[in-house]
Amino acid sequence: MNLEVFFSPESFEVDSSTTLIIPKQNIATIQNNANVIEGVSRSRNALLNGDTRNYDWDNGYTCHQLQSGSIIVQLAQPYMINSIGLLLWDCDDRQYSYYIEVSTDQQTWNRVVEECEVSSWRRVTFELQPVTFIKVVGTANTANEVFHLVHLECPAPEDYPIGNNNSTNTRQFAGIHDGLPQMINNLEQGIERVAIEQPD
Repeated sequence: MNLEVFFSPESFEVDSSTTLIIPKQNIATIQNNANVIEGVSRSRNALLNGDTRNYDWDNGYTCHQLQSGSIIVQLAQPYMINSIGLLLWDCDDRQYSYYIEVSTDQQTWNRVVEECEVSSWRRVTFELQPVTFIKVVGTANTANEVFHLVHLECPAPEDYPIGNNNSTNTRQFAGIHDGLPQMINNLEQGIERVAIEQPD
C-alpha cells in the first residue's frame, strides 16, 4: 500500500544478531515518532517533548496512580537499547520507588531495573536488548499515592545527570539470552487518557 525511503549520510551501528539499529542519540522523542500510549497527563507527549525545565505542580509531567496502571512509551520501531534516562518530578524533597520493563510486543515483558527511594534525574543501564515498548511502574511515593515522571529518554548518555545515586537502591536484573530467540521471532512476525492527578 505504501513505501517510504529515508536516506541519511550519518553512519549507524547495527546489531549482527537481530539486524536492529543500536542508536547513539535519544530516539524516545516526538520527532522520532515515539508516543506515550499509557499514562495520565494534560499533554499526551509531555514526557517526550524534551522540556526538562518547565514543569510545576500542575503541568509538565505524566503520572499514574500507585498500584494501578503504568506509564508506557512506544518507540517508532524496535531498537537495541541498554540505557534509559528519567527525570522524576522533583519540585520538593519526595522520593520514589519504581521499576522498568521492556517489550517488543506488549505481551512478553522483561524487567530490567528496579530502584527504591530515589529522586530527580536517574540513569539506569541493563543488558543490550531489543526494545519497542518501555513500561515504567511506580511502586512508592513518600508524599502521596501517585507516581510522577517528567522526562524519559533512551539511550541515555554516560554524562546524564543523576539524583541521589545510591547504588544500594538500584537492582538490575538478569539478561535475556534465553528469551532472545523468541523476541527475534516476534519481531519477524511482524490512549490517550486525559484525567490529571496533581502532585499535592
